[in-house]
Amino acid sequence: MSPETSVIIPVRNGARFVAEAIASVLTQLGNGDEVLTVDDGSTDGTADIVSGFAHPGLRLVSGGGRGPSAARNIGFAASRGAFIAFLDHDDMWPAGRQEALMAALCQDETAEAAYGRIVRRIEPGAKVTAESRIEGHHAGWLIGSGLYRRALLDRIGGFAEDMHIGEDVDFYLRLKEAGARLQLCEVPGLIRRHHDTNVTNDLDRAEPSRLNVLRRKLARARTSTDAKR
Repeated sequence: MSPETSVIIPVRNGARFVAEAIASVLTQLGNGDEVLTVDDGSTDGTADIVSGFAHPGLRLVSGGGRGPSAARNIGFAASRGAFIAFLDHDDMWPAGRQEALMAALCQDETAEAAYGRIVRRIEPGAKVTAESRIEGHHAGWLIGSGLYRRALLDRIGGFAEDMHIGEDVDFYLRLKEAGARLQLCEVPGLIRRHHDTNVTNDLDRAEPSRLNVLRRKLARARTSTDAKR
C-alpha cells in the first residue's frame, strides 16, 4: 500500500536539531506514511542520529552533497505519497498540524496545497531580526508550513538546484505564477527555529539571493510575454 503522506527533510550537519525535527513529524503521521531524511553530505553525527530512530516509515537517503534544492528533489523522486511535505532539519511541526492541513485538502478537492501559520522559536544566542519577531502570519515561501498534493509538485517541476539560498522563495513564486490554488488555514503550520547558524544570518549571501530570485521572476515573465506574442 502506498503512503498517503511523504515528508522530506533535507539535512547537512544537522546533529544539533534533526532529532527534534523528526520526532515532531513521526508523532503526527499515520500507519504507512513515510519520512525521507536526505543527508546532503553531513560530516557530523547526523546519519547515526537518523538511523537511531526505530520507525518503519523513516528512510535515510543520500543527497550527494549538492545542496538543499537537490536534496529535496532527490527526496521527492524517492517518495511515494500522494501528499508531500517539506521540513528543514532545524524546524519542527506544531502539534496537530498534519491533521488540520490534511483535513483542509480533503474537504476541498480543488485546493492543491494548504498552509498553516508560522510560530517562532528563538534559541539562546540567536540573532534577533525583524523577521524573527513576527509570528502568527502565513508565509508560503517558508515551504515547511505547507502540505502539497503530489500532482502540483509534478506540474511545478521541483526546486532550482543551482540555488543554495532563496530557492524556497523561488519555488513559492513559481507556484503562484502557475495559478496553484492555495488554502490558508487558521492553525499553526510550522515552528520556525532561529539560531546562531541560520543560513539567512549570512547577509553577504542573503542579499544577493534576493536579487537572484527577482531576476529569475522577471526572466520568466519575459519568456511568458514572448510566448504569447
